[in-house]
Amino acid sequence: MSTPRPISDRILELLQGSQECEFDSLVARSPEFNASDIYNEISRLSRTGKVIITRGVGTFTIRQTVVAS
Repeated sequence: MSTPRPISDRILELLQGSQECEFDSLVARSPEFNASDIYNEISRLSRTGKVIITRGVGTFTIRQTVVAS
């Protein structure tokens, strides 16, 4: 039996290499977590500067921040 990965690792993995991702799509691609847990983790990641949330009408998108080298 494998050890489940932390929710933040899963979210950042799904965002890696993509321009942005709608919240509903992120939830659909992460069946091991519920929508509330994903929302709370995205909020935390936003406060720490790891993701950017863009709110639209009836939806919002998430993208990973770009780390300058």
